[in-house]
Amino acid sequence: MSTYSLDLQFLDPKSKGVPGAPIAQVFVKTFSRDAKGKIYISPLCVTLSEIEYECDRLTKEIESIRKKAQRKFAAR
Repeated sequence: MSTYSLDLQFLDPKSKGVPGAPIAQVFVKTFSRDAKGKIYISPLCVTLSEIEYECDRLTKEIESIRKKAQRKFAAR
């Protein structure tokens, strides 16, 4: 699954011939910000159905990132 809002950064020192443990982080790919500086990772939702859809989408993205990280750590 391709992710829209979030993704995985995986840095493996071994790939550059350097010893050390890999580092994994989830990062924000897209967001919007309001006038007070709050960061949002979903569009404005005006119905329960819309916010449920966004929550489901974000949950799927997190699960996709988890699987991607599992594959990368297993490949070491």
